[in-house]
Amino acid sequence: MRIRYREGFHQRIGKLAKGQFNNTKDSPIWVHGVSVGEVQAAFPLIYEARKDGCSLPIFLSTVTCTGKKMAEKLLSELVDGHFYFPWDVPWIIRRFLDDLTPRIYVGLETEIWPCLLHELKKREIPSFLVNGRFSERSFKKACRSREFWKETLECFSRILVRSYDDADKLYYLGVSPDKIKIIGDVKIDALLLRRDRVDSGALRDKLHISEEEQCLIAGSTHNGEEAVVLEAFELVKKQFPKAKLILVPRHPERAPEVCALIGEKFGVSLYSGLKERWDILVIDEVGLLFELYSLADAAFVGGSLVPKGGQNVLEPACFGVPIAFGPHMEDFSMHASELSKIGIAQVVEDSASLARLWLSSLKMKTESRKRAVEYAESLGGAAGLAVKEILNCLKGRI
Repeated sequence: MRIRYREGFHQRIGKLAKGQFNNTKDSPIWVHGVSVGEVQAAFPLIYEARKDGCSLPIFLSTVTCTGKKMAEKLLSELVDGHFYFPWDVPWIIRRFLDDLTPRIYVGLETEIWPCLLHELKKREIPSFLVNGRFSERSFKKACRSREFWKETLECFSRILVRSYDDADKLYYLGVSPDKIKIIGDVKIDALLLRRDRVDSGALRDKLHISEEEQCLIAGSTHNGEEAVVLEAFELVKKQFPKAKLILVPRHPERAPEVCALIGEKFGVSLYSGLKERWDILVIDEVGLLFELYSLADAAFVGGSLVPKGGQNVLEPACFGVPIAFGPHMEDFSMHASELSKIGIAQVVEDSASLARLWLSSLKMKTESRKRAVEYAESLGGAAGLAVKEILNCLKGRI
């Protein structure tokens, strides 16, 4: 464990050097997001808290190193420090809380740690779960130990969930209804905030994409999907010779494998070794896809031609990008359906149907693209509701 988790090892075993942080005169708000996605969800929460005038120190914890990097990118000016989450072992948690002395704890999504939650409750430190959820697989496991999960979840002061479906799962496990509130998805607020920070002109210059060149993006692709995407791009290229493709594998370590699949048919470049001239750019780093969607004339959302549940269709929708995806969109079925209804998204089955959709998308009118943006924006506001709940709890403790 010491070798595997050597970065931040002392923090992980509960030894916190609190003096390393910028602001330690007051007990802090502790916000925890395990990795990249949860840190992105924490972004609008902390932003709204600061905008609302919260001057208390805010410390952010993560489990992964990539989560820490995302925190540095999004939150360096909003938080007073970062540390690695302590292991959920009683003596480690007690030592850690003795050092940190948090005023309140806020976890994101699926971060449910029994030892921590029971110790927070014992010390009368309020705890919140924001964007609380169970996957279907996790929920089925939890149902086999309902009493344990009920007792653990009841430790939270408040559980703020995305939807009625999330709330129903908690009700079934026996959580008190007065602890649960449906507020929507704070990740949508994160997307909208991040969108407003994107400098697409500078990004276009950096990647050597001119205004005359059409840009197609295949995001979060899995093994078996790249071959379909490449065949579709070849068909598009016959009608639009200047078209370029940005291919973003879900797992960046697969980038060499994807490059080998492309072969010598097109000029290819890795992002880490960017060339000035390329037909296909393969991204081999984490955390770039969302910004890249700002350049897209059309997109394919991966994890959908193979049974992986699909990836987030709202990311391209925020920029009004026409979207293609396969039949497997279980994880984002509602948004996929709504975007299909307004004519900005469509299911594809193979390279030919993907090529046809991309070709029609390159001629799509601005009005259709605006409807996608309006749909994404209509879903925002959850972060403000969550912050209101958290700050109301804090008022009695300041």
